[in-house]
Amino acid sequence: METSASLPDRVRMLPAMDSEHRHRAVLPAHVAALDGLRAVAVGLVVLTHAAYLTGFVNSGGFWGALLGRGDFGVALFFTLSGYLLHLGFLRAPGERLDIGTYLLRRAARVLPAYWVVLLVVCVAARPDARDVVLHALALQIYAPGSQIPSFSPAWSIATELSFYAVLPIAAALLHRVRRRNADAPLTLLTALLPLALACTWLAPSGDLRVDTPYERWLPARSASFLIGMILAEAVVRQSHPLARRLRAWMAAPGPVLALGAAVYALATTPVAGLLTLGIVSGWQLTTKMLLSCVFAAALLGPVVLGSRGWWTGWLSRPGVVWVGRISYGIFLWHVPVFVGLYAVTGVDVFSGGLAALLAIGVPITMALAAISFAWIEAPAIRWASLRRRSPAAGEQVEPQPPRSAAPPG
Repeated sequence: METSASLPDRVRMLPAMDSEHRHRAVLPAHVAALDGLRAVAVGLVVLTHAAYLTGFVNSGGFWGALLGRGDFGVALFFTLSGYLLHLGFLRAPGERLDIGTYLLRRAARVLPAYWVVLLVVCVAARPDARDVVLHALALQIYAPGSQIPSFSPAWSIATELSFYAVLPIAAALLHRVRRRNADAPLTLLTALLPLALACTWLAPSGDLRVDTPYERWLPARSASFLIGMILAEAVVRQSHPLARRLRAWMAAPGPVLALGAAVYALATTPVAGLLTLGIVSGWQLTTKMLLSCVFAAALLGPVVLGSRGWWTGWLSRPGVVWVGRISYGIFLWHVPVFVGLYAVTGVDVFSGGLAALLAIGVPITMALAAISFAWIEAPAIRWASLRRRSPAAGEQVEPQPPRSAAPPG
């Protein structure tokens, strides 16, 4: 029953879907293929950083360009977050959700492992105190020139955390819209996509090494999260015309994945800006964001809206799933490991050796990631779960043992 509670009250204890909507929704359980997608995303992120550090992005021709655009793994991670967490709000049982529990679980999933790796990096690299504080608070993207080179992928943690904070408010507003018209949330989120891309266009361009990285703020990255939320709504509201059209498109994964590969290849050209650090103009940022959204939707859509086929089957293989399970640790550790190998061996950065770097660095990274998952990430999630007062958003999507939420890249 609709109440006149204020928005802050509604966000603090967010109403779940009413019984009629829950009855109509046909919602899938968490599938192993989503972990497999995390493996794909983190593989792209690892390859692009290895290619950058060895100089292969510039020297490797076509293959170097392909590896250089592995930052699309970030978009895939963000899209997974948008899908899983928004679907968690839609699937939440009972009358109300405890948003405090949701935030506790999100913090427990991300911050302990992040802080441990940051501590190791700070002991080894001894960065400026300003940068240490900003990174510890995940505020580095809001300050100009805040860099810890051996912890550079951590920028996306700040973006991810800002999405965690905004999502309950968005879910509360969408709930109010849904009570009036069950189709309206999917229509509204789809209509917001051009605005999200416009935010990327309007983000001031600058050198990421010295300027404030506005392109990494949530408004400029919101399209990736929106794609995931749209897919979640399409799973719930199957009678919506857009949901029916998406299911028809995603029924056969081959053409959809071919589209994803095509936009990925297009993004290696100048239309999507530089493959390395540097100034990128507004229209190139927008093009890159648009292509990354199509890429992420092409990989995720057949899993959540299509029938189980070869793509879902491949992603569900035990080895792929295991890499996805520990993908957050891989994301956190791979650049510190790569930089550490350069420091120990005395080899110059950008001097080649991609195969050697991967052959040595990846096994070390995966061992550290497995330890991180077993000793830090899983215990932190269990600790947060023991302190929950009511079911938290996302809980039904990610059952115990805990999975990587959607580690940013």
